[in-house]
Amino acid sequence: MEKETQETIEKIHSLTGKEFAVYIDSLLSKNNPEIMKNKDVLMAIAEKLNGFGYQYHMIKNKFSDLGLNMTDELTKQDREKTMAFLEENSELLNTLEVASKWWIGAIKEPYFANYDNKQISLDMAMYFQLDYSEKKVRSDNNKHLTPDKEEKFKQALIYEMASEIRKNGFCELKADNYAFDILAKALQEANLRVAFPKKINMQVTTDQIKLVSSRGVWDVVYEASNKEDNSSKKM
Repeated sequence: MEKETQETIEKIHSLTGKEFAVYIDSLLSKNNPEIMKNKDVLMAIAEKLNGFGYQYHMIKNKFSDLGLNMTDELTKQDREKTMAFLEENSELLNTLEVASKWWIGAIKEPYFANYDNKQISLDMAMYFQLDYSEKKVRSDNNKHLTPDKEEKFKQALIYEMASEIRKNGFCELKADNYAFDILAKALQEANLRVAFPKKINMQVTTDQIKLVSSRGVWDVVYEASNKEDNSSKKM
């Protein structure tokens, strides 16, 4: 049974598209139901299902038959893989620390978080030039950003970025009045409600951070291999 289980898992990992769907159908209708009572087999299938269709619901029920919640098990496994990925990539952790601190600064000074406005030095005391709505956003954001929530947001954002980079090789963080995608998840995890009055697009890889300007051009603002030069340059 151990050999059959391993071969089944390897085949699940190797197949895609229609071939994967047909193979899962064959497992679900197989005369040997024991293979579908194996948690490792179910996890391998669940990782590749997109959350829709009868196969998803049938696999979810198979987890329930074992007294397990499929979503909880996938979340737990994803976290374990992501934390191991972070431990193996110290350079990535440094990059994510820089990115997360940048977003904390963006919450505190949302007007200057916009890439074009960021070129204006904060030392010029620009606050008096902000209009009423921009001042209010800044004031509200700083009321909500307690030290506890700041730390929770930082850790949550580092995790979300690492998880996305582990799966896709990069991650994108977007805000336009409000946060989207992984940035929104991190804010929710920290129970933090903030606004961003200007459009912000950031892309993060293992050793690089980019921001997009109003001209739609991605500009490198941080490189891990050249941290000293970049630290005083733009971020």
